[in-house]
Amino acid sequence: MLQAIRDRVTGIVAIFVLGLLAVPFLFFGLESYIRAVPQDAVATIGDDEISTSEFQTSFARYRAQLRQQQGDAYDEIATNQPIVRREHLEGMIDQVLLRQHAQRLGLEVSDAALFRIIGEIEAFQVGGRFDPVQYQQLLRGTGRTPRGFERELRDDLLVSAVPSVLTNSVVITETEIDRMIELQQERRSLTKLELVYQPFADAVEVSDADIEQYYQDNLQDFMTTEQVSVQYVELNAADLTDGLSLSEDELRQRYEAARQRYLTPEARRASHILIETGAEREQHEALALAAELRQRLLDGEEFAELAATYSDDPGSRDQGGDLGWVEPEQMVAPFEDALYALDSPGELSEPVETRFGLHLIRLEEIRPPQGMSFEEARHEILDEFIERESEALFIEQSDRLVDLVFADDSTLEPVAADLGLEIRTTEPFPRRGGEGVAADPRVAEAAFSDTVLIDGLVSDPIELDRNRLVVIKLDEHFPSEPRPLAEVADRIRDRLVRERASAEARAQAERLAELIGSDGAGLEAQAEEEGLEVQNLEGVGRFDFEHGSDFISALFRLPAPGDQPTVHVLRKRDGYAVIRLESVTAGNPATAEEMERMIARQQILFGRADEEFASLLANLRENTRIRVVEDRL
Repeated sequence: MLQAIRDRVTGIVAIFVLGLLAVPFLFFGLESYIRAVPQDAVATIGDDEISTSEFQTSFARYRAQLRQQQGDAYDEIATNQPIVRREHLEGMIDQVLLRQHAQRLGLEVSDAALFRIIGEIEAFQVGGRFDPVQYQQLLRGTGRTPRGFERELRDDLLVSAVPSVLTNSVVITETEIDRMIELQQERRSLTKLELVYQPFADAVEVSDADIEQYYQDNLQDFMTTEQVSVQYVELNAADLTDGLSLSEDELRQRYEAARQRYLTPEARRASHILIETGAEREQHEALALAAELRQRLLDGEEFAELAATYSDDPGSRDQGGDLGWVEPEQMVAPFEDALYALDSPGELSEPVETRFGLHLIRLEEIRPPQGMSFEEARHEILDEFIERESEALFIEQSDRLVDLVFADDSTLEPVAADLGLEIRTTEPFPRRGGEGVAADPRVAEAAFSDTVLIDGLVSDPIELDRNRLVVIKLDEHFPSEPRPLAEVADRIRDRLVRERASAEARAQAERLAELIGSDGAGLEAQAEEEGLEVQNLEGVGRFDFEHGSDFISALFRLPAPGDQPTVHVLRKRDGYAVIRLESVTAGNPATAEEMERMIARQQILFGRADEEFASLLANLRENTRIRVVEDRL
C-alpha cells in the first residue's frame, strides 16, 4: 500500500501538492517560528519576559500568604485552579508594564535609598539596628538571596512610584470638593409604614405535597457531596533508616576528611562612616570630606562622635558607626576586601568606594576561626550519613515502584509486596480534600482524575514532600445524589414559608402604595385603616445604618422629589416599607470643617487616581505586545 501511494505522488502531481503545502508554511509557519515565545517563558511583555520559574515562585508565595491569612478556611484546590493562576499572571504582567513605564519616565531607585529602606525594615534589625547576619538568615529562610531580594525590592519601589506620579498630577477643584460634601452630608426626610414578614409567615400554610413538588423541581439544591475513598501506599525516606549506622572509626575518618567544614569562618567587628555620593554631593566633595575625616581620626578625634555627625548610614550612625561582627560574603566586595586587608584592631582604612558611597572603615576586633570538636560534630556526621543513605534507598525504591506500577497499574498489591509497604485506606473525602494524605491537594486532584476515578487504575507517583511519595487507587466512589426528602423537608418548608411570606408582604406593600396615591397624601389615613404605625424620619443621613444598610442604600438611590412627595416600596431586612419621600437637603459646604474638606479631597483624589491608573494600564496593554503560553501556567 505504501508503495502504491509513493508511486502516485511523483511527477507533476507531487510538485503541485508540495507547492500548495509550502506556501502556507512560508507565510505562517516561518513567522510562528521567528516570533515564538522563548522556551522558558510563560509570557512575554514587549522585550521582557516572565519565566516559568519566576511565575511558579511568585504564585507559590501568593498561595502561602493566602494559607497564612485564611487558616482553616483556605481551599488548596480552589486557589490552584487555572483561572486563579491566570489572574495571578495578569497581575505580574501589570507589574512588568508599570516597571517599563517607570523606566521610560526616567524614574529610578538609588543604591543609597535602597540601602536606607532595607536598614529600616524591623525584621532585619537586632537591638534596633540593621544586622547583616539577620538579613541573610531571614532571606535564606524564604529561599532568596540578598541580590535577588534587592532586585525585587528595587522593582517594587519603582512600580509603586508610578501611582504616586499619577496622584501628584491630579488636580482637585474646590467646586468638586463642595459637590462631594453636598452628596456626603445629604439628608432625606420621609414617612414610612413597615410590613414585616412574620405576620405573613404565620399565615402561610405549606402542605406535604408542596414540599415534595419543590423537592422534585429543585433536586440540584439537595444533592450530597461527591466523595471517594482511596487505597494508597506511601514511600518515605524517613522510614528507610533502620540498620543505617557508622562505627566510631568511620565517623572519625569522615570528620578528619572534612575538617574544614566544621570550622566557623573568621569574623571581624568593624565600624564605619558612610559618605553618600550623588546629586546632593559631588564625588570630589565626598572624597575631600573622607580625606578630612580620616586625618581627624588619625589626629585622635573620637570615631563615634564623627560617625554620629557625618555618617549617612542611619543603621549604624547612632551606634557610633558600629556594624557588629562581619563574616565573609556579608558585605559588598570592596568593603569586605578593605576590612580583611586591615591587620590589627584600631587600624583605619583608606576611603573605600562602593555602590552605597565612600566608607572609612576601622577594624575593632578579630574573632579567629573556631572549629567543632569530633564529639560536637559526630551527631551531625551520622545524621548526614543516614539522610544521604536513606535518600539513596528512597531513589532506588521509587524507581522500582514506578517500574511495578508501569508493569501492572490495576492493583497496588505488587508494589506493597515487593517493597514491603502497607496498603492503607483513607476515609471518604470530597474534591477539596480530606485528612491525612488526602489533605494534600495533589492527592485529591489525582483521586478525582479520569485515570483513578473512571478507569480505576493506579495513579502516577505523587510527591508529598521531599523524599516522600504515594501512589493511590480508587477504593470506593460515593457519587453525588439527592438527599432523602425526609432529611431536607424542614429546610424546604422554611424556604417556602419565607418565599411566600415575602411575596405576600411585597404584594401588600405595593397595594398600600397604590391606595396611598403617587403624592402620598393618603398615607396616614391608610395606615390608620390598616392598623399600621406611621414613622416620621427627619434628616436621615447617608451613614445612618441603624435603619438597615440595604434600606439606606435603596433610599439614597431614589431621585429627589419635585414639587410634591413621592411614594416608593423599599425592601428591608425583615420585610418591606412603604415610604413617602418628602424632601432632600444637600449638605452645606460652607459649614464644613477643614478636616471634612480634606477627607473629601482625598476621596476624590484616590478615586480619580484609580481611574487614571486603570486608564494607564489599559493604554500600556493596548500598546504593548503581550503573549501568554497557557499550557505553561
